[in-house]
Amino acid sequence: MKFNFRARARLMSRLFVRLAWTTTQQKWTTSFVLAGMVLATMVTPGLGIAVFGTAFAGWWLAVFLATVFFGLLGNRVGVGREKARILRDQAAARRD
Repeated sequence: MKFNFRARARLMSRLFVRLAWTTTQQKWTTSFVLAGMVLATMVTPGLGIAVFGTAFAGWWLAVFLATVFFGLLGNRVGVGREKARILRDQAAARRD
């Protein structure tokens, strides 16, 4: 039996777009989560586990918290942008 990885990759791509990249709010939240994870991972010490023993677990807790914080921040930005767009559309409809 041979697996069709290309079909599975297309399915996963469609599911990702549907769940995380459809609305403005989803786009901002997803991009801020990814940016937060990258930023937190970049400042994680490379030899934390070798030097401090349990520091590795502590740093990954910091990565998790930074990712959650950036996700909430991105969600707030996305909600604000969607609300501003709705208000602009309503104001334009009133003028017409």
